[in-house]
Amino acid sequence: MEYKFRKILVGYDNSGASKVALDKALQTCKVFGSDLFAVNVKNPKSVEGDYKDALIAAASKYGVTVHYMEKRGNVSKEISVTEREIGADLIFLGAHGRKGFQPYWIGSNAGRIASASSCPVITMQQDSANADFSSIILPLDDSIETRQKVPYAVVFAKAFNSTIHILSVSKDSHEDTKRRITAYAHQTVKYLDDRNVKNTFELKQGGSVPQTCIDYALEKKAGLIMMMTETESSSWFMGTYAQQLINHSPVPILSIHSRDLLLMDSAGY
Repeated sequence: MEYKFRKILVGYDNSGASKVALDKALQTCKVFGSDLFAVNVKNPKSVEGDYKDALIAAASKYGVTVHYMEKRGNVSKEISVTEREIGADLIFLGAHGRKGFQPYWIGSNAGRIASASSCPVITMQQDSANADFSSIILPLDDSIETRQKVPYAVVFAKAFNSTIHILSVSKDSHEDTKRRITAYAHQTVKYLDDRNVKNTFELKQGGSVPQTCIDYALEKKAGLIMMMTETESSSWFMGTYAQQLINHSPVPILSIHSRDLLLMDSAGY
């Protein structure tokens, strides 16, 4: 699959989590030869200075061109507007949920941004600094749409020489569910094998799905967990479970919207 992220957007507020997001965004820019667009959304009454010089200095270490933008208003609205204005291919956001003073603030914004966005959104915690994309968790549930995120898994795997760990997962232990998620996994294994992407497969049923994903990601030393937004609304991937992952996962979360153009012709294998 030939695909490159040409314009990568990062929301930056000088917090520890946004600094980690910035560094991961710059690493990704270097791999794909992308430009970085950094947006700082301030409170309308804020008198803080800008971060342009610091961002340019950080980008120069990676040989990446950075475009700095400063906006005022609602975080999710301004980042979503900026994504459309520049035609961003990928968004990075820092999350503050696990230890932060506002445990649902960034999760709420990230959910709104992912819902409004036509490109993938990666959220990460401050303690995700050592995570890399060489190991990626690809959870598959029993919804028809669950495999739509697989093309992006291939994009990242090709770029970062990653191993894709397919996790067929469900909160119930029914035999019918087991057959469906196992069948989807076998189809996905073939799809990845045909594209020479390294992969593994494991089935886990019962228990908390978000915690199962997190535990499995930690076991595999993964740097990314991939999930869809909207299309898997009938399953665990949206709503409370997805919010829990975005807010509390120590492993970065990649959220992909079903309207994404890359997916429209590439999924459904």
